[in-house]
Amino acid sequence: MALRIIGLCPACKMTVLYVIDKLVLNELARFSKHSQKEVDAELEEQGRRYLELARKDAEHQSVAVGCQTRRGNPFEEVIAAANDLSADLIVMGHTGRHGTSRVLIGSVTQRVLDYAPCPVLVMK
Repeated sequence: MALRIIGLCPACKMTVLYVIDKLVLNELARFSKHSQKEVDAELEEQGRRYLELARKDAEHQSVAVGCQTRRGNPFEEVIAAANDLSADLIVMGHTGRHGTSRVLIGSVTQRVLDYAPCPVLVMK
């Protein structure tokens, strides 16, 4: 859906962001037989695959796309990326991987809505 929206603006560019949550990384490493470095490498690889799929989808729709991987608190990294890129709009899902912890809207999405420097479009 985001690709359809941005496709209406030929001069627009989309940046797809993948955030490796440091708290999740620490917990995964803590309960894993693998080292934190190995877990981080696996999360990085998952992110690379996700971003590659997103890039291909965007290019298939003739949408200019950039991809970024960041590490840290997801909400803080989304806000930082929006500021760094002077974003005009943030598009994100209403729930993420922690969706069961919130009934109506994910906690990351809620915090982005509260602190975003630009409008936020929440997709269901």
